Amino acid sequence: MAAATASIAESLTNTSTRSSLPLKLSQLQNFCKRDPDGYKEDYDAQCRRLVSLVGILLLSPNADPSPNLVELIQFMAAVSSSSYKGDESDRVASLLMDLLVGSNNGAQDLGINGTTANLHSTLPLAALQLHRDIRKACVSALILMRNKGAVPPLRLLQLFFQLMAVVADKNLRECLYHHIVNDIRNINKNGKRDEKLNRTIQSFFHRIVAASANESIPGGEDSPTDHAAKRAVQMTCDLYRRNVWNDERSVHILATAAASPNASVMSRALRFFLNIEEAMALDKKSSEDREWDGHQKIDLHLHSKKTKARQRVIEKQVKMRQRKQHEREGHILAQREDGGVESSKKLFPAIELLNDAQGLAETVLKRIKSSGSNTYKFEVKMLMLNFVTRVVGNHELLLLQLYPLLQRYMGGHQRDVTAILAYCVQSCHSYVPPDEIYPLLKTIAHNFITERCSGEQMAVGINAVRAICSRVPSVLSGDDGDEKDGKVASSSTWDVEAFVRDLAGYAKHRDRSVSIAGRGWVNFIREVYPSLLQGKDRGLVGTGLHRAGEKPLRYGEVKAATGVEGADLLAAYEASKKAAKAAGSMKDCEEEGDSDDEESASSWIEVEDDDNSDIEIDDDEDVSEDEAPDLIQLGEDDEGNDTSGKVSEELQDLSKLSETERAKLQQQVSSTRIFTSAEFAKMQKLVERQQQARRDPRMAAKMKRAIAKGDEFADISDEDSVDSDDEEIHISGAVTPTDIMADAKRKRMSKAEKLQKILEGRQKWEAKERAGGSTNIEKKRRKNFSMSKFSYQTRKKLGEKSTAKQGKKKRKIEGGRDSKKRRRKATNLPSN
Repeated sequence: MAAATASIAESLTNTSTRSSLPLKLSQLQNFCKRDPDGYKEDYDAQCRRLVSLVGILLLSPNADPSPNLVELIQFMAAVSSSSYKGDESDRVASLLMDLLVGSNNGAQDLGINGTTANLHSTLPLAALQLHRDIRKACVSALILMRNKGAVPPLRLLQLFFQLMAVVADKNLRECLYHHIVNDIRNINKNGKRDEKLNRTIQSFFHRIVAASANESIPGGEDSPTDHAAKRAVQMTCDLYRRNVWNDERSVHILATAAASPNASVMSRALRFFLNIEEAMALDKKSSEDREWDGHQKIDLHLHSKKTKARQRVIEKQVKMRQRKQHEREGHILAQREDGGVESSKKLFPAIELLNDAQGLAETVLKRIKSSGSNTYKFEVKMLMLNFVTRVVGNHELLLLQLYPLLQRYMGGHQRDVTAILAYCVQSCHSYVPPDEIYPLLKTIAHNFITERCSGEQMAVGINAVRAICSRVPSVLSGDDGDEKDGKVASSSTWDVEAFVRDLAGYAKHRDRSVSIAGRGWVNFIREVYPSLLQGKDRGLVGTGLHRAGEKPLRYGEVKAATGVEGADLLAAYEASKKAAKAAGSMKDCEEEGDSDDEESASSWIEVEDDDNSDIEIDDDEDVSEDEAPDLIQLGEDDEGNDTSGKVSEELQDLSKLSETERAKLQQQVSSTRIFTSAEFAKMQKLVERQQQARRDPRMAAKMKRAIAKGDEFADISDEDSVDSDDEEIHISGAVTPTDIMADAKRKRMSKAEKLQKILEGRQKWEAKERAGGSTNIEKKRRKNFSMSKFSYQTRKKLGEKSTAKQGKKKRKIEGGRDSKKRRRKATNLPSN
């Protein structure tokens, strides 16, 4: 009896424990993970329960859901993706997808097994009326299953895009957006890229954007496809910015979005092309700053026990901080821009990856011209103009209908006219015909560079004209670039010389900003075409370039290279050095011959003539083998004339050669020898020296005198190596510490450095190492005072001292009143 009672009690206890397990889903989840086979029946029971609840909810989506449904969905997603991955996880994922789309066959419509269907713009009413908490629970469960690898990414992509496009839930859209971006980043992180999957997802994004571009109407309302296209464009921009998708396929997606009629989709793509480089640079800088801040923090254990292990950790951290500091300083110096045009030209890799830049620019420009005043906002039109001009300038496209459109927006009272002028400048390049630029310059001159405009407007106009002419130098050359009868040829449409001199007159304007812009214009013309300026405005550099015949190339004219630049100068340099060496050796030989003659004359040997014997000399005696044979000059011809001197003389004086002869010499030298790195550096130095002589008449005259003396290359030494500071090969855009030394702030010297500098100056003063006689200051110091007491400097000092004494006397008046206050004179007072 007792045994039966005990067994019944045990069975009741087991039954109650077993029945309470399904009610505690967290415990069942733990048991299923520990023993999947033992608790398979309990899992199946919960799965059947979920199916029944989902079916009831699909029949009446407006009804309140079961309070345990959210917990049950999370339980099924967690257990199926870990303990029963495979068929069970696929069944749970399909069930949740059916619930989200509001149909029983929603899983078949989605992208399964790598296939993607067209995006549905609507959902059934059951899906739209689904409770917010249930929808969020289903999405969280699917994201959990995807993170554990139970669901492929393509299976969820179209579903999530469909939800983002249709469901009006901001929090849900943000959650789906961040999941898709992070999922793609995780697929491609740590150098493990799945290119096949990336191409499939990018193709899906491109189809969404293309569908939006085909269905949208300019100025119309946004459709669900437009919302999905916005998200696709935003995801592509974010992935490009994070260096996940920085290839041509991503740029093609954004180029398709830039051609979309929808303003929101188009503006996001245009902002990407215009601002992506600055955003990526800012991200890189912020990450470097965070890394640097992390290395700066060192735990010195000031308030803890000092141990050897902690000391080693501190030393390691200090060394790491020093290494990072050196890397940071080197990176900062490498990123600084120099003053060159090529190095300061900003690159736009995203724009450079465009496949059909000409077609895209024409499409966007056509949309600007065809759109009315109410189709797009003014800000969107400015964005479109900025993009078109940027593409035209970067790819050097010919889009002739762009310049009349820009001319329409160049009014003096136009909104954001400074930005329009900037767009006009960046749309110009060397392949634009000058006839398209003349109307722009005339419009700018008439609307901005007049006396009725303010100083700021005039300065902006002059700077814009200078920037345009610097990008299109053929504007200044006119129709015929040759000068006839000492006059500069002008264009048939306008007088270039008069225009240039008119703007040069603003260099003496009363407004400071206008005068600065005018001086900048004069300096630019001095460098490009100094013949257009008057003689008084050319300056030293302009005069030298004017004499050298400096002028810009005409439109379509190209200066072809006939050889390596500076090859003729290198040949002349080597010939000059060889001639100088030969002359020096001949001079040494003559000096040695003179000294031998003197020695032989002073060293006669006296011989005793006791036996009065004569010494016979045989004229036919052979020359001994110890005597040196006669030397033959290598440069002599059959007649004995020296021919090597002619070539060396021609090479030494290149000024006697015409341009055609120099080009032929340059081509000959370039084609008959292989230059070393040292010779390339030498040619670069010779070319720079020649260019400087063209710009400076005084240096040109100095070189002319040196050529007459035969010392043209005396200031250049063969001992200069490539590693020297003057002959370093400078990469365009790279800056070394030597280049920026003069612009950097002066470092504070230590006490030892100050003392060393003082001692060096004292020694130099005492030894008088300076060349020449005494300076004017030293002469003035030694002059007798009676000779200089009536000088201006002495009288000025005396005046200052006397004025100071008078000021002291005035301040000592009664009452202590200020000497600057005027006091009434006490004269002509009425008597009592």
